Amino acid sequence: MKKITAPAFNELDLFDACTSEMDEVTKEAFTVSRPQIQAAATDFATHSVTQTWCQLPRARHGHREDIIAGTLSKGALMDLYDEGVVKSKGRPRDIYDQILVAAQGRCPYCADIGTARTLDHYLPKAKFPGLSVHPHNLVPACRDCNTDAGAGFPISQNLQPIHPYLDKNCFFLERWVRAEVIRCDPVVVKFFAAPPIHWPDIDQQRAKQHFADCNLIDRFSSQVAGELSPLILQRKSSLAVFTSVQFEAHLRIIADDANLLLNGWKRTMYLALCESDWFCSADFNGDWLAD
Repeated sequence: MKKITAPAFNELDLFDACTSEMDEVTKEAFTVSRPQIQAAATDFATHSVTQTWCQLPRARHGHREDIIAGTLSKGALMDLYDEGVVKSKGRPRDIYDQILVAAQGRCPYCADIGTARTLDHYLPKAKFPGLSVHPHNLVPACRDCNTDAGAGFPISQNLQPIHPYLDKNCFFLERWVRAEVIRCDPVVVKFFAAPPIHWPDIDQQRAKQHFADCNLIDRFSSQVAGELSPLILQRKSSLAVFTSVQFEAHLRIIADDANLLLNGWKRTMYLALCESDWFCSADFNGDWLAD
């Protein structure tokens, strides 16, 4: 939904930072298994080119004892993130904080609705433990998006969520979220995913799935009242002198504002408003629900 720059750290920077803080015995086990972690990172990079992360090998559900990379178990790799990064007071936590701060406090999954307070594993560490501390697998996210993602990941490419660092530019540079204005009291703006028909079927399905997974129909709608009610009050007072054409032009200024996210709720809402002949011409001081 919102493109953010991938962390500048290389694939093993965080892994190496974690091992540097370990006691000698534990450090030896992780150092010996470093080539296998590198192999997992290389595999991740290969699949990132084609956005086929769903094809990466997965760990079994449960079974923390399963050996995943070298001599390292699934449990050890999951704990590497929880204990070695999140609870670190040194370099690993510093890297964590730098990745988080890069989002400037806004969640890229839901187009800035939520506040990014934690890092989400795009590929869940329970399923892909070899990537538990890969910087490009750690995405700043709000609590809702992080929680909704859960510990699973689809097995079909057309169901994969949009990756804020590594995905196709079309998801960020082309409009695929739309809205319609419903004539009622109060006025309702209904959002929906409508990817361009020239997109490949897989990309169209991914956009729709991302919209559904992040519950954007409800979360976008929840933003409307705080913006729309004051706008209608303005239309009844200071903007009452505008003709319908002038009011449409006023709305389109915001709909065309490149400083707002193209597929964010606000820009999408204003586009729907200025494209609604009824809304632009309604007399909100009169019986505006009448035909």
